[in-house]
Amino acid sequence: MQLCFSFLYLIKLAVEYLSDGEVNNLGVKAALSMLKFYKREISPVMPNSCRYLPTCSEYSMIAYKKYGVVKGTVLTAWRLCRCNPLGGSGFDPPRWFNETSPPEQ
Repeated sequence: MQLCFSFLYLIKLAVEYLSDGEVNNLGVKAALSMLKFYKREISPVMPNSCRYLPTCSEYSMIAYKKYGVVKGTVLTAWRLCRCNPLGGSGFDPPRWFNETSPPEQ
């Protein structure tokens, strides 16, 4: 788990140097296509085990659309590290590391 935190922290630092305007649309489209394939073909045959809302695949789709391919990948990896029996649960929308939490609903 410590390795996961260290790796993601290094990626976070590297991504901060990229401008937010540089969104790789081709990369986003490719990532979204893979996620749609996963949701259509693989997810239905696996047990429902996601502890969060939105589900991890929905979270990833939102993250890619909102932040682009690089930050979307970082957020997706961070979410997958947290989605385990020892992790949290509940409402967890995608937000970048320096963004504040949305108000409780």
